[in-house]
Amino acid sequence: MRRIIVDAQSCAGCRRCELVCSFTKTNAYSPSASRITVLKDDAIGMDYPIVCQQCDVCPVDAACPAEAFNKASGGVAKVDKGACTSCGACVQACKYGAVKMHKGLPIVCDLCGGDPTCVVKCPTHALRLEEVDGDPLTPEEEHRALMRKWGILD
Repeated sequence: MRRIIVDAQSCAGCRRCELVCSFTKTNAYSPSASRITVLKDDAIGMDYPIVCQQCDVCPVDAACPAEAFNKASGGVAKVDKGACTSCGACVQACKYGAVKMHKGLPIVCDLCGGDPTCVVKCPTHALRLEEVDGDPLTPEEEHRALMRKWGILD
């Protein structure tokens, strides 16, 4: 399974990933249309990009009453906009916070067909596309692990 891996220590919080994603997908610079969202924790000065983790067993698939979420070739998340009822169950079901609504429809990272623009354009190389097995840590788990590593948490 190919996933975008985040190196939170390298993220500068520039949000270029959000802008290039939205431009690639909608031809407009609009973070609300981006399939990646940078969360900021000012308390410890950390920025963390949230992006679909292409879960092996995706809770969003099961939560969608219209069966509008599924896996495309290569296991990449896909939304059937024609089947979607805009109920928002997918947003609630995603444990990573990677699914969001935009103009009444859910949007989620599709890895840009295998060459994610956010990875290519990240100036600090905080994002990389890798082949991985199993589900990754949630952003909260990653955040706690970094805080422990930095001596902020026991």
